[in-house]
Amino acid sequence: MRNVPIELKQKLLKQFYGKLTDNLPKIQVVAKQASINTLITEIIHEDIPANFGDVAIRQLPGEIKPSLAYAACIDNGIGNIYSRKMPAFAEQEWTFVWSLGSVNDIAIEFDGKWKINPRFRYYELFTEEVPYIFFTDSTDTLYVQKWDDESTRILLAESASHLSVCRGWQSTLDTGIDQGLIIGYIRDGKVFYRSYCQQSTGQYIWEPENEVTELGSGNSTLCVFRTNDFRVGFLTENNGEMKYVLSYRTYAGQSMPAENAKVNIVDAQLLFMDATMYHTVMVEKAKALPDNIYLGLLSEEPTPLSIVNMERIGKREIVITFSRPVGGKNNVFHNYYTATPNISVSDTTWQNTNQLKISFSEDLAPSLSYEMTVSECREAWQLIENQNQPFEAMEIIVPGKPYEVSHIQRVEVRLDNISLTLVDATTYNTVTRESAVVSINSVSLELKPVGINPI
Repeated sequence: MRNVPIELKQKLLKQFYGKLTDNLPKIQVVAKQASINTLITEIIHEDIPANFGDVAIRQLPGEIKPSLAYAACIDNGIGNIYSRKMPAFAEQEWTFVWSLGSVNDIAIEFDGKWKINPRFRYYELFTEEVPYIFFTDSTDTLYVQKWDDESTRILLAESASHLSVCRGWQSTLDTGIDQGLIIGYIRDGKVFYRSYCQQSTGQYIWEPENEVTELGSGNSTLCVFRTNDFRVGFLTENNGEMKYVLSYRTYAGQSMPAENAKVNIVDAQLLFMDATMYHTVMVEKAKALPDNIYLGLLSEEPTPLSIVNMERIGKREIVITFSRPVGGKNNVFHNYYTATPNISVSDTTWQNTNQLKISFSEDLAPSLSYEMTVSECREAWQLIENQNQPFEAMEIIVPGKPYEVSHIQRVEVRLDNISLTLVDATTYNTVTRESAVVSINSVSLELKPVGINPI
């Protein structure tokens, strides 16, 4: 009989120890970050070959963990979307959701808001309900749409390939500091990207195309990623070499969580300096009594107040008739206008519901106009829709009376062989005419018609 060495026996026991004691490790790799986002350990389907896959994880506001994962795959040239509930255990299978149609390339990612986890003091991305789908058609034209809503589809770029998308960091304090939802792509070996970012006005827009010039040309693959120090980066393969560039950080409101300090005071002393007292002189009060207040509710904008008639009575009175009822306090209206010529006013009186009579203490020449510039007067009013409103500012011109002029032409008068010649003369008559009587005794006059004399 042959004996088994103790060393070999110990090795055999160790080989089956985990299985016999039900202590086998339960480790499962779900996804891997490589040069492109790929699912390398999860089987989505086995009936047809898959060309490419991209993954997006959803965590809605109020959820403590991600609850759903979406995968975008190209199956025989068709873009298909799959989903799976999380946490991701082996019994949770990927299920087909919907088909996008024929595509050359595809990528998927959620937009959302960054919020700090108060317990663990790190930031989490709380996503929207559905993700954005990025894809290129048979002409390599890049489009984006919100989930399956084709009405949101817009064109982003031409001749794009090797798509990669990532949600960058966004400041939680300063509006407009947002790296955005970044879609990267390659065109002619060069790396380009566009970002869906919040502006300083709060509006979200797709910003213009930018080139990552630091990566040069000759790039064959692309991966857009974010780092834990609040940057985003672009990683490419270029002629067998890996190249990457990083952005600046979005520090504001992210990299420095709020900190609190607790202080215990021991043997504290409180010292008072001599106080200087300042006293006001006195308490003053004022009382204001409102005067000439007008309240009105009009159905429409009223027409301006106008004048329908002006009458001069002698040399010391003017009566003005307005287009609507007016009134006010007597003997105060002259304080609210300036006039040319500036002659003394004895009183101003409102009469007949729509008239103003102005009386002067000195004569106003009949030939002079009386020009008034009236400012708004709250001691006079106009009636609009049965409501008193302040008398409005306006210009009033009372015209003067014109001169009366007579013109006498030349006539020839003969008195007994004596010729009398009257030269041209212009006579200016005032308002009051004067006349004279001339008597000629024992003289005969013979007048011959020479023309018509104008009056």
